[in-house]
Amino acid sequence: MLPTWIQNGRPVTVRVAGRPITIHALPLVLIVLGLVYLVYPSKAPSYGYLPRQNTDDTLWGLHRTKSPFLVPPRDILPFHHKLPQIPDNFPEPVKPKTSGMRVPNSVHYVFGFKDVAEGQSPDELPYYAYLGMRSALLNLRPTKMYFHYKHLPTGPWWELIKPHLTLREMDPPEEIFGHKIHKFAHKADVARMYAMKRSGGIYLDIDMFVVKPFDDLLYYPTTLGMELATDSSRSPLDPQGLCNAVIIAEPDSPFVDRWIAAYESFDPDDWAYHSVAKPWQLAREHPEEIQVLNATAFFWPMWHGNEVEKVHERDEYDFIRSGQYAYHAWESLAMKYLRELSPHSIRTEDTSFHRLVRPFIGPEDDETYRKWKQGEK
Repeated sequence: MLPTWIQNGRPVTVRVAGRPITIHALPLVLIVLGLVYLVYPSKAPSYGYLPRQNTDDTLWGLHRTKSPFLVPPRDILPFHHKLPQIPDNFPEPVKPKTSGMRVPNSVHYVFGFKDVAEGQSPDELPYYAYLGMRSALLNLRPTKMYFHYKHLPTGPWWELIKPHLTLREMDPPEEIFGHKIHKFAHKADVARMYAMKRSGGIYLDIDMFVVKPFDDLLYYPTTLGMELATDSSRSPLDPQGLCNAVIIAEPDSPFVDRWIAAYESFDPDDWAYHSVAKPWQLAREHPEEIQVLNATAFFWPMWHGNEVEKVHERDEYDFIRSGQYAYHAWESLAMKYLRELSPHSIRTEDTSFHRLVRPFIGPEDDETYRKWKQGEK
């Protein structure tokens, strides 16, 4: 308890060397508190990620030993992840859109890794994929839109979108850390990681539809979005993982390096572990390296239950009002709807999905669609 004279705020007179000196309570208390703070520095809590002021002397107010055997932090060699042999012929990173952004203003697609039998033509680019790429062109306005491929698609929609793309032929990765990669989807998983490592930018699956610009996401080294678990009893913050259908990263991102290094335990028989579950595990262990968005940002509505049906048959969900950045169309489950898209149906049918893609119809789509259908007859 404070002395009564301090509590009352009255000054006290003391004699020093025979002379009376008046001491006021408030200044004295402030001086004492300041001395206590200097003598006993506060310790910041260990939250895992805080802006650390790591000098040679202190960390969060903790003083290092003065022992002559101490190795100063500046002399400790940085840790480098063990990485596989990554091709070095990926494009040089383009500049970010504005000053302060970390992520290059580029978009990447990986396509055509599926084997094509001798004497057969590669698949046609479907209309929905063309619309997805137009959504990225219109809403992201990239300096470069890279199309990494083994086999180029064919068809009228490919001819319309091709002038907007920078084509880059590549051989699909056949192994990583000595593990053979058999499935073309896994080869595409690894290829997109290599593109992000070398070039940085925004990777998108071919069935992603961009709803609005990503500009506010481009200031952090890496950004991924949650994919909810199919178990509805789980919390939205306990997802299936972080889905690799959208990857936003600067070149040589520490998180992407860590993610690639995790492929040392790659199991070719596990479909989605390294593409969805593993990045979530890494994000929980190293939250300072990544910006995590909830499931609504890129992957809502989901694919299970009757969510796909509701998006394509009803007009209940508004992608614009939701504020989300993009929508993953879950093409393998929504194909019966996606293959029926036409400029006319998009304009005239009022469903959530038709309203979403309506702005992406191109000026030549109607005539192209008419000729395309005539050619099928």
